[in-house]
Amino acid sequence: MNQIRVAVAGCGTVGSHFIEVLRRNRYALKQKTGLSFDLVAAADIQAEKGNLLPGRFFRDARQLVKEPDIDIIVELIGGIHPAYELVKEAILSGKSVVTANKALLSQYGEELMNLAAENRVYIGFEASVGGAIPIIKTVRESFVGTSIKRLLAILNGTTNYILSRMTMEKMPFAAALKKAQEKGYAEANPALDLSGMDTAHKLGILVRYLFHKIISWEKIPVEGIENIDQKDIEFASQLGYRIKLLAVADRRLNSLQLAVFPALLPVNHLLAVVEDVYNAIYLEGDLIGRSLLYGQGAGGKAAASAVLADVTEIGMKLNQGGYAAIYWPQDKNLVLESADNFSSRSYLRFTAVDRPGVLARIAYLLGKNNISIASVIQKDQNPRQAVPIVMLTHEAREKSFSRALKEINSLDIIRKPTVRIRMVE
Repeated sequence: MNQIRVAVAGCGTVGSHFIEVLRRNRYALKQKTGLSFDLVAAADIQAEKGNLLPGRFFRDARQLVKEPDIDIIVELIGGIHPAYELVKEAILSGKSVVTANKALLSQYGEELMNLAAENRVYIGFEASVGGAIPIIKTVRESFVGTSIKRLLAILNGTTNYILSRMTMEKMPFAAALKKAQEKGYAEANPALDLSGMDTAHKLGILVRYLFHKIISWEKIPVEGIENIDQKDIEFASQLGYRIKLLAVADRRLNSLQLAVFPALLPVNHLLAVVEDVYNAIYLEGDLIGRSLLYGQGAGGKAAASAVLADVTEIGMKLNQGGYAAIYWPQDKNLVLESADNFSSRSYLRFTAVDRPGVLARIAYLLGKNNISIASVIQKDQNPRQAVPIVMLTHEAREKSFSRALKEINSLDIIRKPTVRIRMVE
């Protein structure tokens, strides 16, 4: 087999970039691999997308499954349905699949991978996490002999772009979001990104290969950036920190802590300087020590690069004949730690009336819940209005913070819900 016949389902931003990149690099790929990668069909619900491909074009992507001369179907529809049905039917029909669909994989990944192995076809999903960063291949192959102990990662280019604009240009949250949408980095409905759920989907996929554990993203504690105010960006900067939305995985013996949340990082931390739509994945392991993978995480070109890499790798495997299944057994001894048992330092911003005794009342409730104060900032003074009071705490358990903030927010001196942001060193 020296010809690999490719079809694309979904000709949106990533799909159209992939079609363009495959055509542009077809000759170079043939020189490097000896194979001809030919785009033979495409599908999209919008009829006008047919202009991208003069050959066979379908409105119904499942028609691609019925075409006998297709070796690889590239699923770029997004969402769970009908993408799940398309990928499943493609595998059952003996076609290999490449997808960038993290939502699909976070829910049905194990089923689809097992199904692919049973039918002796391949499923590639490098573009589902980290954009152009080859993280899936790295952890499955290059780091296969390493025991990973910790992951800290920026996995969402949209939120990182927004936080970068808020930090570097002092933009309010709403203005930074609008600019991200204008540049095509954020969807018209950006809820999946802002809420942290997109990052949780990606973390769930990585956990399977980093820790040999299948954990639904729905079991991962998630907080987004919707409540981050420009005040928090400015206070963090004054204190020597930057705010980033992080995916966190921490293994301790046979327990695993997972979470997604905005965090204060010291300005000299490797992840603190990752700006705009770039992603970065920081790993600690017994053999590799510390490792950082960095690259563009949002945009059609970055995703198309990862899709093309999967298509090329699968094409080469098909050309070699035979089938090499990847078995990835679960670590049955590893258990997911309850979020209540997490411990961290925290940044707290209270909005309280400016009168004597306020700090004492807040400090009393923190101390009552075993939270000690490291430092306090109160720059504004205005007896007629509520003012911000910022505290950095020493390390305390999650359940302690939950109890303390519930009590503090019920005080008559507090005018707005307290903002809490965890600190990561």
